[in-house]
Amino acid sequence: MALVNGSPSVILKNVAQLIKKKVPSESADLVAQFATLLYSNISSLDLSDRNDSDMYGATLSLWSSLSEHKDNEPVIHVFNPSVSKNGWKSSHTIIEVIVNDMPFLVDSIRIALNRLGLSPHLMLNSPLKMVRDKNKNITEIAPSIDTKIKSTSKETVFFIEIDRQSGKQELDSIKNELLSVVEDITLAVNDWQPMLDKLTNTITDVSKSKLPGGKQAKSDTLEFLTWLAENNFTLMGYRSYDVKAVKGDIKLEANVESSLGLMKNSSVTKNRLISSLSESGREVALGNNHLILTKTNSRSRVHRPVQLDYIGVKRFDAKGNVVGEERFIGLFGSSYYTNSALDLPLIKSKVQQVCDSSGFAKGTHAYKALINILETFPRDEILQSNIAELLHNVLGILQMQERDYCGLFVRRDAFDRFYSCMVYVPRERYNTKLRIETQHLLQEAFGSDEEVEFTTYFSESVQARTHYIVKVKSTKADINVKEIEKNLNEAARNWDDKLVSALAANKGEVAAKALYSKYNNFPQAYKDEVLPGSAIVDIEKLERVNFSDSIEMLFYQPLEEKAGSRFVKLKLFHKGDPIHLSDVLPILENFGLRVIGESPYAIKTSDGEMFWILDFSMLLNGDSEFDVYTVRTLFQDAFAKVWEGDLEDDGFNRLILGAGLEGRSVSILRAFAKYEFQIGGRFSQSYIEDAFARYPDIAQLLINLFIQRFDPNNNSSESAKEKAQAKLLEAIESSLDNVANLDDDRIIRRFVEMILATIRTNYFQVDKLMGEKPYISFKITPEKISEMPQPVPKFEIFVYSPQVEGVHLRGGKVARGGLRWSDRREDFRTEVLGLVKAQQVKNTVIVPVGAKGGFVCKQLPTGSRQEIFEAGKECYRTFIRALLDITDNIVNGEIVPPVDVVRLDEDDAYLVVAADKGTATFSDIANGISDEYNFWLGDAFASGGSVGYDHKAMGITAKGAWESVKRHFREMDIDCQSTDFTCIAIGDMAGDVFGNGMLLSKHIRLQAAFNHMHIFIDPNPDSAKTYPERERLFNLPGCSWEDYNKKLISEGGGIFSRHVKSIKLTPQIKKMIGTQKQSMSPTDLIQAILTMEVDLLWNGGIGTYVKSTKESHLEVGDRANDSLRINGCDLQAKVVGEGGNLGLTQLGRIEFAANGGRINTDAVDNAGGVDCSDNEVNIKILLNNLVQAGDLTVKQRNQLLYDMTDDVGDLVIEDCYRQTHSLSITAMRGVNQLKEQVRFIHELERTGKLDRALEFIPDDEEIADRLAKGNGLTRPELSVLLAYSKMVLKEDLVHIDITDNPYHDKLLINAFPKQLQDKYQAQMQQHPLRAEIIATKLANKIGNDMGFNFVNRMQEETGATVVEIANSYTMACAVFELEEFWQKIEILNNKISTAIQTEMLFQYRRTVRRATRWFLRHRNKSLSIEQSIALFKPTFTVMSKKLNSFIIEKEAKQLQRVENDLVAAGVPKVVAIRISQLSTIFSALDIAEIAEEESRDVDLVANLYFKLGVRLELHWFLDQITRQPVGNHWQALARASFREELDWQQRALTAVVLRCDCGAKAKDLDKMLDAWVDTNAQPLDRWKHILSDFKVGQTHEFAKFSVALRELMLLSLNCQRISDTAS
Repeated sequence: MALVNGSPSVILKNVAQLIKKKVPSESADLVAQFATLLYSNISSLDLSDRNDSDMYGATLSLWSSLSEHKDNEPVIHVFNPSVSKNGWKSSHTIIEVIVNDMPFLVDSIRIALNRLGLSPHLMLNSPLKMVRDKNKNITEIAPSIDTKIKSTSKETVFFIEIDRQSGKQELDSIKNELLSVVEDITLAVNDWQPMLDKLTNTITDVSKSKLPGGKQAKSDTLEFLTWLAENNFTLMGYRSYDVKAVKGDIKLEANVESSLGLMKNSSVTKNRLISSLSESGREVALGNNHLILTKTNSRSRVHRPVQLDYIGVKRFDAKGNVVGEERFIGLFGSSYYTNSALDLPLIKSKVQQVCDSSGFAKGTHAYKALINILETFPRDEILQSNIAELLHNVLGILQMQERDYCGLFVRRDAFDRFYSCMVYVPRERYNTKLRIETQHLLQEAFGSDEEVEFTTYFSESVQARTHYIVKVKSTKADINVKEIEKNLNEAARNWDDKLVSALAANKGEVAAKALYSKYNNFPQAYKDEVLPGSAIVDIEKLERVNFSDSIEMLFYQPLEEKAGSRFVKLKLFHKGDPIHLSDVLPILENFGLRVIGESPYAIKTSDGEMFWILDFSMLLNGDSEFDVYTVRTLFQDAFAKVWEGDLEDDGFNRLILGAGLEGRSVSILRAFAKYEFQIGGRFSQSYIEDAFARYPDIAQLLINLFIQRFDPNNNSSESAKEKAQAKLLEAIESSLDNVANLDDDRIIRRFVEMILATIRTNYFQVDKLMGEKPYISFKITPEKISEMPQPVPKFEIFVYSPQVEGVHLRGGKVARGGLRWSDRREDFRTEVLGLVKAQQVKNTVIVPVGAKGGFVCKQLPTGSRQEIFEAGKECYRTFIRALLDITDNIVNGEIVPPVDVVRLDEDDAYLVVAADKGTATFSDIANGISDEYNFWLGDAFASGGSVGYDHKAMGITAKGAWESVKRHFREMDIDCQSTDFTCIAIGDMAGDVFGNGMLLSKHIRLQAAFNHMHIFIDPNPDSAKTYPERERLFNLPGCSWEDYNKKLISEGGGIFSRHVKSIKLTPQIKKMIGTQKQSMSPTDLIQAILTMEVDLLWNGGIGTYVKSTKESHLEVGDRANDSLRINGCDLQAKVVGEGGNLGLTQLGRIEFAANGGRINTDAVDNAGGVDCSDNEVNIKILLNNLVQAGDLTVKQRNQLLYDMTDDVGDLVIEDCYRQTHSLSITAMRGVNQLKEQVRFIHELERTGKLDRALEFIPDDEEIADRLAKGNGLTRPELSVLLAYSKMVLKEDLVHIDITDNPYHDKLLINAFPKQLQDKYQAQMQQHPLRAEIIATKLANKIGNDMGFNFVNRMQEETGATVVEIANSYTMACAVFELEEFWQKIEILNNKISTAIQTEMLFQYRRTVRRATRWFLRHRNKSLSIEQSIALFKPTFTVMSKKLNSFIIEKEAKQLQRVENDLVAAGVPKVVAIRISQLSTIFSALDIAEIAEEESRDVDLVANLYFKLGVRLELHWFLDQITRQPVGNHWQALARASFREELDWQQRALTAVVLRCDCGAKAKDLDKMLDAWVDTNAQPLDRWKHILSDFKVGQTHEFAKFSVALRELMLLSLNCQRISDTAS
């Protein structure tokens, strides 16, 4: 098998088989042998992609050509084979050459092809020994090295493949060129021996001749010629010349017949005049030099493609004149170039002469360096140069050795044909580009129009040498070599050299050296694109990046760009890891830039750091005017902020380039867009961005409007500001005429609305360290914005920054509530709005109205939980600062506005926050910032900090909610503190509300509980044993249900993971939850627990677990618990205690309550937390003032706070107790009070204080339905109404007639713990919230005592103001001893029936309401509260003690029966007496006033009053009025007015009778009454007649009562005194 690269080749084997198969047998072996010889040196690479059939065809074709070669003429075929024509095919043009074997064939043919610009794809050649018969047919073939065969000829075959040439002319040109080359080879080879003989003869002649120049010169010549003849010169041509004199000249005449080799084909002129040569040429031709050594004008086509060497040996006559020349042309052998110069004849002499002429001593460094230079110097140059030229050049080379410099050394050709240029270049600078540039430069400098030839030489030297031959028509005399050399050096100066120069010029040499040393590794792609001068700017940017470790940039427009071009470039500089393109592109697109190209450059510095330059080519979108110089700084600043996360990355950034706006200005619009989204705007942010991108001028106007309103440096007058604002609004309005799209118009108008609703901002505040603040806060009056979600808060602060957004909603100026870390980025305001609604209700028991805040973190890290937590704290700090930035301060009692904030509202200094979800541990942070701002509240700013009341330690929230639980049980006549009850609960013992709650009674039988991890089940718990275990867990830090002692769990119970697939149910569990299922999933089990029959459901966890049937899970908004949640109608617990927030929806509570469940609301139940916090704030405000005044130290203050913990807790619990008690009293009346409650609801709606749907208060249709069914409002509904009444009342009672009334000071004093009451009553009067505290306490007292609709009812019945009602109520309470007896009734808890207890309190409430109405109608308004009480209280006291002596026995017995019934029910006698007397004792007010007016004894007046009532049957008539049923509100008012009128008439008649006998005594009263009756018999008969009509039937028309009362009034007006009749 044929071998390729020493391995068998299948394809060659196949070719051989085809030859054997297809070629005639007589020649098949020869052809096969030929193929083997031909392909013996082919490589496997050349065999790839070939097939055996084509190779077979090629082989036969070449064999055919070989067979064709039957004489000495070469056979050359150039053709494109095809199957149809040749029987085989090739994609290349094929060249077949058959020629007698000669030297130089391979080189010369390859040179010829290169000269034609053809590069062989395959070139096979095989020299063969041939044996041909007499007919020239091949009979034997062998390789040329075979010595056994006696050949008839030696022939070489070539098989060459080149690029396909399609034209016949091209094919012919290739053939002719190859034929010509073969001819030259043949000439040179065939005449080689004759030429050598000529050279030998010439040497002989020289040796015999007398030559000028001395023996050494002749010796050198002979030595050189002899060396040539020793096969050191390839002879290619010869000719002899004679020098003859002609007229006035000398000619050189060629002896053409002597021509040998290539000279046979030379076409030069036969004669040449010496005068045609240059001066130096003439000198060479006719001088004493023995030899002419130069180059011919033509390149060799044989062996090597170089200029042919010319060796002329001159013939001299006896006189030393030149008479002729023996001219030889050819090529020096390799020894000429490889042997040492000191070993080469003639050259060594020149070298020695140069060294001797140099002046350097032999053996010195310079001498050796010179020798080294000459050793490597081009031999042709040494040979052709004279000593002077050579010495000049090599000394120049020596002088520039090892220097970073380009040297040029020029030698003119003696015959005026070319310049020989030696160019030395530092080797690291040498490259093809420089070589080509040098060629062009030399060509231009010497005026050549031919290609400049070159040869490059590298050695161990630091410099590379290139020898250039510049052919010219004639040499110039004035060549400025130094100027050319200077240009060469400039050309050789690479990018780095120019960078160094530029750095030195700009930075100084020292700095330049340091910078280049660092940045010396710019990639070539960068160098190709960036000029060195521009790179200085880039280096400066990289240095800044290195220093700041941030990003730097350069935004610019190339100088080449035309005016109006929107093409721009951006370079980004950074270090470290590369920036991903996907991170940058969206940012640029948001700036309105379209990236059309990007070039990244990696620069590694000398110290190993990696820097990156990203070069972006971009087009600016849009058609607005654009000036890169104007917006460069704006863009760069904005991009840097976006990259660092200090500016949002969104489409608003288009305005920076589109409108020339500064990045922070754009954030104004962005912030309002974010706010618009949060308030439920109809347009998306991207839609808004597009709108402003379309109208950048309007965007500018909006920002100008904002600036005009809030720029603190605007010193214009108010009128001027108003005019400027009006002008801007007018400009916006007129611009809107050009806005075609209705949506765009709405968007812009909405932004105007929001800006005009803004009343404060911190936008213009400057941070001392950071400059512009990275966040913006706006104080907004949302009621000025249309279509706001309900309820609409009074004030709102919206905070925007790229890191955080937040909102703080307040129901009024004095408001408080927690700040929540929200995870609802899309609708956190909706979340906060829902919370503030609940907070409003919850805050009714405290001074501030409801507030709530929430923030979302927008750039949380993806790291650990702690890292996320720390980032959240930082967002919280920003949020707090943003709130305080625009809040007034109080210093020395004076309001101090915030710096650089234009206030378009009134003073507003009260800002109090608290912990909430996610911020439980953040209070100290907030107080630290408060201290940083020197905020007047100090650490009262955020309650619950490290120096404050720990709600969990106090258990205050749970204790407050437990008051509701106890109340609910008490109303079932169960004392849950002494009676075991079953309980299920949400949460675990580690929690504040759950843990504390489950320790508030030792009789809790906790059957089941669950949190997010476990389900705890104890089917039959032992309350006595389980309580201590719960207590242990509560005191165990970080406990879970897993830590519970399972031994204490009753049989069948256990602790189960919520993460298991299913839980096997024990018989005990099945019985407990009422199921027959064998197992349940954890979710189903929790649902079953929630729906099981149990006494109490205690919510101490997070989540919403009960909704109404009408609600969807989506409406609830607690997706995590959708699978657990049940409907209110399915909840079978008897009582629900809401220690945690939002455990049930409001509709869920209502549904549960409507089904008989006992529940308030979370706002009522867990109000203890906010109440405690508010007490803390108010106490701290008081104590902080004392600290500032020097009356207390901070340490003393803190100790005092700690000492008052229990007292504060008592105050809070009292509030919680009273509020739930008030609800019970109201709820007890049920449907009976529904109509008047509806009046209250309508009033709240009328004044815009209540959105009935928002608070889930039933509409009128549902109320009518409840009336028909006898169902009143549920406790959850009553809870809301009570809260609203207190909210409204608190606001109305902040009135000078209340807060400045000394009588109400005790409300302020009693609001504080006893320690403070005893010491700091005077200082309390200076409390900043004095008025609000009084109003709050009074509002709560009225609401708790009298019910939520008391004030509204009084207003409807009397038309009095709230202040008058409150003061009258205060008098009524004092006179009727409400507080004293309320306490006496309260202590009967669990001692008597709750129904009786509640009924007694209702009767007291009813009496006080009547008394309040009396005071509103009849009191002397000139008297103070104290004076009024002093006037009426003594009479009340007398009547309380002596009532039975004033009334008739029948009435006394009636009262006695009531008293006895109460006593029998367990009511203390003193309380029973008072309750029985209430209705009758009410007359004390009228009696007191009569006694005062008439200056009579109270006993006398009271006796007369009641006796007269009996005589005229007024008490009976009062009963008829009271029993009169009412069908509507107006009838109710009429009935009330009838009662009042009757009381008034009885009072008037008593006064009239009393005046009959001014000296009457008690014992004379009956006689006096008899006489008065006799005197007025006629009108009295009329009255008795009317009464007789009332005694017929049970119901009467209202008009009938009016007539009767009118008759009674006429009686009092017209009756005659006894004395009158007597006279």
